Amino acid sequence: MISNRPTMRGSSGQRRASFLVSILLLVSIPIAGAFADEASSTLTEAPKKLIGDTAQQIVDILGKDDLNAEARVSEIQAIAYEIFDFTTMSKLVLARNWRKMPKEQRAEFVREFKHHLSRTYGTRLDRFDQERVDVTGTQVEPRDDVSVITTVVGGQFDGAIISYRLRNRNEKWRIIDVVIEGVSLVSNYRSQFAEVLNTGTVDDLLAKLRDKNFKVDDGTEKAS
Repeated sequence: MISNRPTMRGSSGQRRASFLVSILLLVSIPIAGAFADEASSTLTEAPKKLIGDTAQQIVDILGKDDLNAEARVSEIQAIAYEIFDFTTMSKLVLARNWRKMPKEQRAEFVREFKHHLSRTYGTRLDRFDQERVDVTGTQVEPRDDVSVITTVVGGQFDGAIISYRLRNRNEKWRIIDVVIEGVSLVSNYRSQFAEVLNTGTVDDLLAKLRDKNFKVDDGTEKAS
């Protein structure tokens, strides 16, 4: 992940954030809705379906014996492009700095952040084997966002509670945050980026993202 340290190596908190992003695609078909009342069931139905449908796509990819690791990562990365709202996430992680950026700089940040997060997502997911996630409920949030609540089953994260927050934009539900046991992906990135911006500029942050993406694409550094 990104930090203000020159090497940009992932801390334990960053690795935790990477896990919570990647584990989404191991969810099973929804089996419960304990947190959704009857009034909100219509609103929460589509987000739950998105999680379940995406899970099946990933299961199919991971089950393709004729694909090598790089091919699987590429296919998973393409799915990540579809299910995350990278523009909204960029606004959230940059907070007030987003409003200060010109249009061209915003577009570049979204492009680099999208590549960084989706590549990390696909690379880490390809390493998982036994874990799965069961959907255990939904919850309506402010602005009519919906959180899909899940529980990890198996592996070293057995029992962890992970919540995926989705927002409806242009009639499409997309993920805008992931929270594991109270730790938000957006908040984690916001803190990391703020550290860079407190001592540097948006251009410095973009340079770090570009450098990180280049190293991962070039194979000189693994996605963390």
